[in-house]
Amino acid sequence: MNASLSLKNKPYRIVILITGLVTLVLGILIFIVPPSPFPDPSWGFQVMRCMQQGHPFNLLLSPNPDNIALDDADFLSWWSPGQYLMPYFLKTILWLNTGKAVALTVSLCSVLGLAGYYQLFKRLGFTPWISAISMAFIASQNFFILPHIFYTGGETLLFAFAGWFLYGCFGVSKLNWQALLFVLCTGLVGFFAKSSALWMYAAGVACIWINVSFGQKDILKWLKNGVLLAIPFISALVIIYLFYLSKGQNPSNAGGPLLIKPETFSFPLASPLLAGLSLDELFNGFIYHPDGAMFSYQWTTVILIVIALSALAVVIAVYRYVPERRYAIALIAFYVIGNVFFTYLYLKQAAVSFEGRHYRIIGLLAIPGIVYLVSKAKISRIAFGIVWIAFICWEFKTFKTEYNYNRHASHGISGLSQQAYLQSTLDELSSLDAQHTNQAIFVIPSPDIAIELPHNRIITLDIEDMSSQEFAELKYAGNGGIIYILMPVSYEKNGTARGICKSFVNYHHFEVKPLDKDYRLYTAIN
Repeated sequence: MNASLSLKNKPYRIVILITGLVTLVLGILIFIVPPSPFPDPSWGFQVMRCMQQGHPFNLLLSPNPDNIALDDADFLSWWSPGQYLMPYFLKTILWLNTGKAVALTVSLCSVLGLAGYYQLFKRLGFTPWISAISMAFIASQNFFILPHIFYTGGETLLFAFAGWFLYGCFGVSKLNWQALLFVLCTGLVGFFAKSSALWMYAAGVACIWINVSFGQKDILKWLKNGVLLAIPFISALVIIYLFYLSKGQNPSNAGGPLLIKPETFSFPLASPLLAGLSLDELFNGFIYHPDGAMFSYQWTTVILIVIALSALAVVIAVYRYVPERRYAIALIAFYVIGNVFFTYLYLKQAAVSFEGRHYRIIGLLAIPGIVYLVSKAKISRIAFGIVWIAFICWEFKTFKTEYNYNRHASHGISGLSQQAYLQSTLDELSSLDAQHTNQAIFVIPSPDIAIELPHNRIITLDIEDMSSQEFAELKYAGNGGIIYILMPVSYEKNGTARGICKSFVNYHHFEVKPLDKDYRLYTAIN
């Protein structure tokens, strides 16, 4: 009786309960049928594969182009290690295959992330009701459902980390040794989850500085607080650089002429709506669209400018009408620092794509402010409800379709769903891998299938990312045993297959075997 009355008096608990049950069901479903791997974590799984073979931490071994009988060892600093180390840890202690470990990683991160943002929103001053609605709205969007279909690696871990990180930031009321230790440790943990967390780390530390200094009229106290926070902040950055980033390439190393285009400025400005309402995903990517553009570049430019102006209006409205100082500090700090950071990277043409996922935390921070604003008028509540129902219907349909794809996809020894390959193709490659332990080299067009080939060495040729000059200069010398090259049928039609075969200069006679309608296997023995 008391429990029933409690639920009636506190309806937000029903929202939390329903959201939790849906998340639990999603977790059970993906444990039965694990997700497919995205390319980024697939590179991490290649490193995990090397570590399982006894090689040192975070080294990616692959045949040396000058002599494929030997290996090159590259420190994989382009991505943070958490995307594969977390599944690796669960796999080791629970005796799971990689697919089950990934499914468990996604489920744990989903629960931790939702709980973290719910607690954060309450700490920032919102009522349990607004916080619960915001949390449920997050759970109904594309970016929350996506990792249950395609494992996105660092994005998944970052979702679990970011809410709790900011919750801790706004729990700091004075700069004692515990607060400084918190700053140091969270910088390292955030980078472990995803390297792009570094700009969020800077924004979070800025929030601490503003929050603990707010109301102080003495500028020296502001400076003192800034210096104190800078010590653990810089220490964390130095540790990350010395022990990780300096050991290899990372996205900031790339560059080119200044990219002065409308999207360079409008895309970051539009981030609260692009990321908070999944607009970039819903429209198949405004700038980065691997599956094809929905709009011409001219229309995309116009749409992005409109969304950017709308996002600015939302941020201004939230600042003016949401009476929570700490929330305003969080949203403005992340919005401003995120815009400066990404505009700079786009201007210098760093290897950072125009995707809403990079700005997710800005969108998530905007959600409770938007919910608060729409709660003030009946017509806006109705409009928000219609939008929410549309999100739920769309995501239910998307999840059902993609989950069925994973159910019928190929599955190898990893347990991950391999949507890009037929089962017969995967079985053939796995059989050859088992037959020629440490005697063959498999050349594959993308990193996802490498995890299914644990017994031999791998060359990943991502031709789409190569320039015509790089492809023309492609060369692998020496003799590394049997060569198996997996190539899409399209490579035969455009001459790419011939160019790849010629790049293995000591191999002259390739046999071609059709594996399915999409792939061919080229085999050669020196």
